Amino acid sequence: YPPRRNARQLPRFPGIERDLSVVVAEKVRWSQVHQHVMETRPALLEEVRFIGTYRGKPVPSGCKSVTFRMVFRDPASTLRHEQVDPQVHAVVEALKKNLGAELRA
Repeated sequence: YPPRRNARQLPRFPGIERDLSVVVAEKVRWSQVHQHVMETRPALLEEVRFIGTYRGKPVPSGCKSVTFRMVFRDPASTLRHEQVDPQVHAVVEALKKNLGAELRA
């Protein structure tokens, strides 16, 4: 006590969301995927959210598909896809290198 306010000012500029599904080994946890995304440190990344896990065809046996959403925002201007694409590519490459992940089409 006293209660804390959780309100924050609404963003002035729109963000860009990117949903990615990566195929990883069954033993890989969401926390590991999240950790490697955050270690990549995309400059405009505002948030990473877990969406879900899928097992079954066409995902190979012993693997699973993990889907997550990345939210990018620039507090000073409207983002363009050309600004976000290299950051998404860097995340995908880090997941490939560190977890053996494959981007699911």
